[in-house]
Amino acid sequence: MTGLLNVLKTPGMTSHDVVSRLRRLTRIKRIGHAGTLDPQAAGVLPVCIGASTKMIPFFDHSIKTYRVEMKMGLKTDTQDTTGVVLNQSSSIPSMENVKDALKSMVGEYWQTPPMYSAIKHNGKKLYELARKGQEIERAPRKKNIYDIRWISGSLDTAFFDVDCSEGTYVRTLCDDVGNLLGCGAVMSFLLRTESCRLRIDDAITLSELENEEKWSARILPVDVALEHYPKTMVEKRYSKKILNGVSVDDFLFFNVGSGDASPVYKPFDNKVTRVYLEQTFIGMGEISLNSGTLSMLKILPQSFDNQAD
Repeated sequence: MTGLLNVLKTPGMTSHDVVSRLRRLTRIKRIGHAGTLDPQAAGVLPVCIGASTKMIPFFDHSIKTYRVEMKMGLKTDTQDTTGVVLNQSSSIPSMENVKDALKSMVGEYWQTPPMYSAIKHNGKKLYELARKGQEIERAPRKKNIYDIRWISGSLDTAFFDVDCSEGTYVRTLCDDVGNLLGCGAVMSFLLRTESCRLRIDDAITLSELENEEKWSARILPVDVALEHYPKTMVEKRYSKKILNGVSVDDFLFFNVGSGDASPVYKPFDNKVTRVYLEQTFIGMGEISLNSGTLSMLKILPQSFDNQAD
Protein backbone atom coordinates (compact mmCIF):
# COMPACT_ATOMS: atom_id res chain seq x y z
CA MET A 1 0.00 0.00 0.00
CA THR A 2 1.44 3.35 -1.04
CA GLY A 3 0.06 6.82 -1.71
CA LEU A 4 -1.10 10.06 -0.19
CA LEU A 5 -3.89 10.98 2.23
CA ASN A 6 -5.28 14.51 2.49
CA VAL A 7 -6.12 14.48 6.21
CA LEU A 8 -8.19 17.19 7.88
CA LYS A 9 -6.53 17.47 11.28
CA THR A 10 -8.84 18.55 14.07
CA PRO A 11 -7.81 20.79 17.00
CA GLY A 12 -6.42 19.16 20.13
CA MET A 13 -4.13 16.61 18.51
CA THR A 14 -0.56 16.78 17.26
CA SER A 15 0.54 15.90 13.76
CA HIS A 16 2.32 12.89 15.28
CA ASP A 17 -1.00 11.80 16.82
CA VAL A 18 -2.47 11.69 13.30
CA VAL A 19 0.37 9.47 12.09
CA SER A 20 0.01 7.14 15.11
CA ARG A 21 -3.73 6.68 14.56
CA LEU A 22 -3.20 5.99 10.87
CA ARG A 23 -0.58 3.35 11.69
CA ARG A 24 -3.12 1.59 13.90
CA LEU A 25 -5.83 1.88 11.26
CA THR A 26 -3.74 0.75 8.28
CA ARG A 27 -1.32 -1.54 10.12
CA ILE A 28 1.40 0.09 8.07
CA LYS A 29 4.41 1.39 9.98
CA ARG A 30 5.95 3.48 7.21
CA ILE A 31 3.84 6.64 7.39
CA GLY A 32 4.93 10.28 7.58
CA HIS A 33 3.36 13.74 7.36
CA ALA A 34 4.51 16.59 5.15
CA GLY A 35 4.34 19.61 7.45
CA THR A 36 3.57 20.02 11.14
CA LEU A 37 0.43 21.74 12.38
CA ASP A 38 0.29 23.08 15.96
CA PRO A 39 -2.00 21.03 18.26
CA GLN A 40 -4.60 23.83 18.54
CA ALA A 41 -4.66 24.39 14.77
CA ALA A 42 -6.81 22.50 12.27
CA GLY A 43 -6.67 21.88 8.56
CA VAL A 44 -4.82 20.15 5.76
CA LEU A 45 -2.15 17.67 6.80
CA PRO A 46 -0.64 15.75 3.85
CA VAL A 47 0.26 12.21 4.95
CA CYS A 48 2.31 9.76 2.89
CA ILE A 49 1.98 6.00 3.22
CA GLY A 50 4.61 3.39 2.39
CA ALA A 51 7.22 4.18 -0.25
CA SER A 52 5.50 7.50 -0.95
CA THR A 53 7.23 8.94 2.12
CA LYS A 54 10.29 9.28 -0.11
CA MET A 55 8.40 11.93 -2.09
CA ILE A 56 7.97 14.37 0.83
CA PRO A 57 11.19 16.34 0.10
CA PHE A 58 9.93 16.91 -3.46
CA PHE A 59 6.55 18.34 -2.44
CA ASP A 60 5.88 22.04 -2.95
CA HIS A 61 6.49 23.39 0.55
CA SER A 62 7.02 26.95 -0.67
CA ILE A 63 3.56 28.33 0.15
CA LYS A 64 0.90 27.61 2.78
CA THR A 65 -2.59 29.08 3.00
CA TYR A 66 -4.41 29.69 6.27
CA ARG A 67 -7.70 31.11 7.48
CA VAL A 68 -7.06 33.14 10.61
CA GLU A 69 -9.14 34.48 13.47
CA MET A 70 -7.28 37.31 15.22
CA LYS A 71 -8.43 38.77 18.53
CA MET A 72 -7.25 42.28 19.38
CA GLY A 73 -6.69 43.97 22.73
CA LEU A 74 -4.75 41.03 24.12
CA LYS A 75 -1.10 40.00 24.35
CA THR A 76 0.05 36.59 25.64
CA ASP A 77 3.36 34.79 26.06
CA THR A 78 2.37 32.17 23.46
CA GLN A 79 0.87 34.69 21.00
CA ASP A 80 -2.41 32.77 21.01
CA THR A 81 -5.30 32.35 23.43
CA THR A 82 -3.71 29.41 25.28
CA GLY A 83 -0.97 31.47 26.92
CA VAL A 84 -0.53 33.66 29.97
CA VAL A 85 -1.99 37.13 29.49
CA LEU A 86 0.76 39.76 29.50
CA ASN A 87 -1.33 42.82 28.67
CA GLN A 88 -4.88 43.81 27.84
CA SER A 89 -6.27 46.89 26.13
CA SER A 90 -9.80 48.18 25.60
CA SER A 91 -8.62 50.60 22.92
CA ILE A 92 -9.52 48.65 19.78
CA PRO A 93 -8.76 50.34 16.43
CA SER A 94 -11.27 50.65 13.61
CA MET A 95 -11.59 47.80 11.16
CA GLU A 96 -10.19 50.07 8.44
CA ASN A 97 -7.02 50.53 10.50
CA VAL A 98 -6.83 46.78 11.04
CA LYS A 99 -7.16 46.20 7.28
CA ASP A 100 -4.38 48.71 6.61
CA ALA A 101 -2.10 47.07 9.18
CA LEU A 102 -2.65 43.65 7.61
CA LYS A 103 -1.98 45.01 4.11
CA SER A 104 1.30 46.51 5.32
CA MET A 105 2.57 43.04 6.24
CA VAL A 106 2.42 41.76 2.65
CA GLY A 107 5.85 41.26 1.11
CA GLU A 108 9.23 40.29 2.52
CA TYR A 109 8.85 39.92 6.26
CA TRP A 110 11.52 39.48 8.93
CA GLN A 111 9.97 37.43 11.69
CA THR A 112 11.41 36.63 15.11
CA PRO A 113 10.44 33.05 16.02
CA PRO A 114 8.35 32.78 19.21
CA MET A 115 9.76 31.25 22.38
CA TYR A 116 6.89 28.77 22.34
CA SER A 117 8.15 26.90 19.27
CA ALA A 118 9.97 23.66 18.49
CA ILE A 119 13.09 25.45 17.28
CA LYS A 120 16.13 24.10 19.11
CA HIS A 121 18.75 26.03 21.09
CA ASN A 122 21.74 24.01 22.30
CA GLY A 123 19.74 20.82 21.87
CA LYS A 124 16.70 22.08 23.78
CA LYS A 125 13.40 23.08 22.21
CA LEU A 126 12.54 26.71 22.84
CA TYR A 127 9.15 25.89 24.34
CA GLU A 128 10.89 23.70 26.93
CA LEU A 129 13.03 26.68 27.96
CA ALA A 130 10.02 29.02 27.87
CA ARG A 131 8.14 26.78 30.31
CA LYS A 132 11.06 27.22 32.71
CA GLY A 133 10.77 30.98 32.41
CA GLN A 134 13.85 31.37 30.21
CA GLU A 135 14.01 33.84 27.34
CA ILE A 136 16.57 33.19 24.60
CA GLU A 137 17.61 35.76 22.02
CA ARG A 138 16.35 34.67 18.57
CA ALA A 139 17.60 35.96 15.24
CA PRO A 140 14.86 37.17 12.87
CA ARG A 141 14.22 34.97 9.86
CA LYS A 142 13.19 36.16 6.41
CA LYS A 143 9.68 35.05 5.46
CA ASN A 144 7.26 36.11 2.75
CA ILE A 145 3.63 37.10 3.10
CA TYR A 146 2.40 36.66 -0.45
CA ASP A 147 -1.15 37.84 0.11
CA ILE A 148 -3.68 38.69 2.83
CA ARG A 149 -7.38 38.64 1.95
CA TRP A 150 -9.81 40.29 4.34
CA ILE A 151 -12.94 38.28 5.17
CA SER A 152 -14.74 40.16 7.95
CA GLY A 153 -14.33 41.86 11.30
CA SER A 154 -16.35 43.20 14.20
CA LEU A 155 -15.67 44.54 17.70
CA ASP A 156 -12.28 43.05 18.63
CA THR A 157 -12.06 40.16 16.13
CA ALA A 158 -10.83 39.99 12.54
CA PHE A 159 -10.97 37.14 10.03
CA PHE A 160 -8.63 36.90 7.05
CA ASP A 161 -6.84 34.46 4.74
CA VAL A 162 -3.07 34.54 4.37
CA ASP A 163 -0.70 32.99 1.83
CA CYS A 164 2.76 32.72 3.35
CA SER A 165 6.11 30.99 2.96
CA GLU A 166 7.04 27.78 4.72
CA GLY A 167 7.90 28.14 8.40
CA THR A 168 5.92 31.34 8.94
CA TYR A 169 4.40 31.54 12.43
CA VAL A 170 0.92 32.94 11.90
CA ARG A 171 0.49 33.64 15.62
CA THR A 172 3.66 35.74 15.48
CA LEU A 173 2.19 37.57 12.48
CA CYS A 174 -0.88 38.36 14.62
CA ASP A 175 1.36 39.51 17.47
CA ASP A 176 3.30 41.79 15.10
CA VAL A 177 0.06 43.26 13.73
CA GLY A 178 -1.10 43.88 17.31
CA ASN A 179 2.16 45.69 18.08
CA LEU A 180 1.73 47.78 14.95
CA LEU A 181 -1.82 48.73 15.99
CA GLY A 182 -0.70 49.46 19.55
CA CYS A 183 -3.40 47.33 21.17
CA GLY A 184 -1.90 43.85 21.06
CA ALA A 185 -3.37 40.88 19.19
CA VAL A 186 -3.35 37.10 19.40
CA MET A 187 -4.27 34.28 17.08
CA SER A 188 -7.53 32.83 18.39
CA PHE A 189 -8.02 30.17 15.69
CA LEU A 190 -6.04 28.81 12.74
CA LEU A 191 -7.21 26.66 9.84
CA ARG A 192 -4.75 25.53 7.16
CA THR A 193 -6.71 25.48 3.92
CA GLU A 194 -3.93 24.46 1.51
CA SER A 195 -0.56 22.74 1.84
CA CYS A 196 1.63 20.94 -0.69
CA ARG A 197 -1.07 21.68 -3.29
CA LEU A 198 -3.70 19.76 -1.33
CA ARG A 199 -6.88 21.70 -0.50
CA ILE A 200 -9.23 21.52 2.44
CA ASP A 201 -12.26 20.95 0.17
CA ASP A 202 -10.92 17.46 -0.56
CA ALA A 203 -9.66 16.63 2.95
CA ILE A 204 -11.07 13.88 5.19
CA THR A 205 -10.99 13.58 8.98
CA LEU A 206 -9.55 10.61 10.84
CA SER A 207 -13.00 9.78 12.19
CA GLU A 208 -14.36 9.57 8.65
CA LEU A 209 -11.46 7.35 7.59
CA GLU A 210 -11.96 5.04 10.57
CA ASN A 211 -15.67 4.68 9.80
CA GLU A 212 -15.25 3.95 6.10
CA GLU A 213 -15.50 0.34 4.99
CA LYS A 214 -12.77 0.85 2.43
CA TRP A 215 -10.54 3.65 3.72
CA SER A 216 -7.93 2.63 1.14
CA ALA A 217 -10.19 4.09 -1.55
CA ARG A 218 -9.34 7.56 -0.18
CA ILE A 219 -5.63 7.14 -0.87
CA LEU A 220 -4.46 9.41 -3.68
CA PRO A 221 -1.61 8.72 -6.11
CA VAL A 222 1.39 10.55 -4.70
CA ASP A 223 2.12 12.31 -7.98
CA VAL A 224 -0.96 14.55 -7.53
CA ALA A 225 1.27 16.54 -5.15
CA LEU A 226 4.13 16.68 -7.67
CA GLU A 227 2.46 18.36 -10.63
CA HIS A 228 4.66 21.44 -10.23
CA TYR A 229 7.43 19.35 -11.83
CA PRO A 230 7.56 18.56 -15.55
CA LYS A 231 6.75 15.03 -16.65
CA THR A 232 9.00 12.51 -18.42
CA MET A 233 7.84 9.24 -19.96
CA VAL A 234 10.02 6.19 -20.62
CA GLU A 235 8.99 3.13 -22.56
CA LYS A 236 8.62 -0.10 -20.58
CA ARG A 237 11.41 -1.76 -22.50
CA TYR A 238 13.80 0.49 -20.56
CA SER A 239 12.30 -0.42 -17.17
CA LYS A 240 15.19 -2.54 -15.92
CA LYS A 241 17.72 0.14 -16.84
CA ILE A 242 15.85 3.08 -15.33
CA LEU A 243 14.91 1.23 -12.13
CA ASN A 244 18.51 0.17 -11.62
CA GLY A 245 19.76 3.73 -11.91
CA VAL A 246 21.17 3.48 -15.42
CA SER A 247 20.81 6.61 -17.57
CA VAL A 248 18.68 6.45 -20.70
CA ASP A 249 18.51 8.82 -23.64
CA ASP A 250 15.18 7.70 -25.12
CA PHE A 251 12.39 9.55 -23.34
CA LEU A 252 9.64 12.11 -23.85
CA PHE A 253 9.64 15.34 -21.83
CA PHE A 254 6.48 17.39 -21.17
CA ASN A 255 6.51 20.93 -19.82
CA VAL A 256 4.35 21.72 -16.80
CA GLY A 257 0.89 22.71 -17.96
CA SER A 258 1.53 21.88 -21.60
CA GLY A 259 -0.50 18.67 -21.50
CA ASP A 260 0.52 15.23 -22.69
CA ALA A 261 -0.03 16.27 -26.32
CA SER A 262 2.98 18.62 -26.34
CA PRO A 263 6.25 16.70 -25.92
CA VAL A 264 9.42 18.79 -26.04
CA TYR A 265 12.55 17.59 -27.84
CA LYS A 266 15.62 19.57 -26.86
CA PRO A 267 18.69 19.29 -24.61
CA PHE A 268 18.21 19.89 -20.89
CA ASP A 269 20.66 20.25 -18.05
CA ASN A 270 19.98 19.46 -14.38
CA LYS A 271 16.22 19.35 -14.80
CA VAL A 272 14.33 17.53 -12.02
CA THR A 273 11.26 15.77 -13.38
CA ARG A 274 8.55 13.22 -12.59
CA VAL A 275 9.40 9.91 -14.24
CA TYR A 276 6.81 7.48 -15.62
CA LEU A 277 7.18 4.06 -17.15
CA GLU A 278 4.58 4.76 -19.79
CA GLN A 279 1.64 5.77 -17.50
CA THR A 280 3.01 4.43 -14.19
CA PHE A 281 4.78 6.91 -11.89
CA ILE A 282 8.02 5.45 -10.52
CA GLY A 283 9.84 8.37 -8.90
CA MET A 284 11.80 11.54 -9.56
CA GLY A 285 14.60 11.81 -12.07
CA GLU A 286 17.17 14.28 -13.31
CA ILE A 287 17.92 15.19 -16.89
CA SER A 288 21.50 16.18 -17.63
CA LEU A 289 23.59 16.76 -20.72
CA ASN A 290 26.03 14.14 -21.94
CA SER A 291 28.93 15.74 -23.85
CA GLY A 292 26.85 18.90 -24.24
CA THR A 293 24.58 17.47 -26.94
CA LEU A 294 22.62 14.46 -25.69
CA SER A 295 20.08 14.66 -22.86
CA MET A 296 20.27 11.73 -20.42
CA LEU A 297 17.63 10.79 -17.84
CA LYS A 298 18.57 9.10 -14.57
CA ILE A 299 16.27 8.19 -11.68
CA LEU A 300 17.09 9.82 -8.34
CA PRO A 301 17.70 6.83 -6.02
CA GLN A 302 16.35 8.63 -2.95
CA SER A 303 12.93 8.93 -4.59
CA PHE A 304 11.86 5.32 -5.08
CA ASP A 305 12.13 1.74 -3.86
CA ASN A 306 14.10 -0.37 -6.30
CA GLN A 307 11.81 -3.18 -7.36
CA ALA A 308 13.57 -4.18 -10.56
CA ASP A 309 14.07 -7.91 -11.08
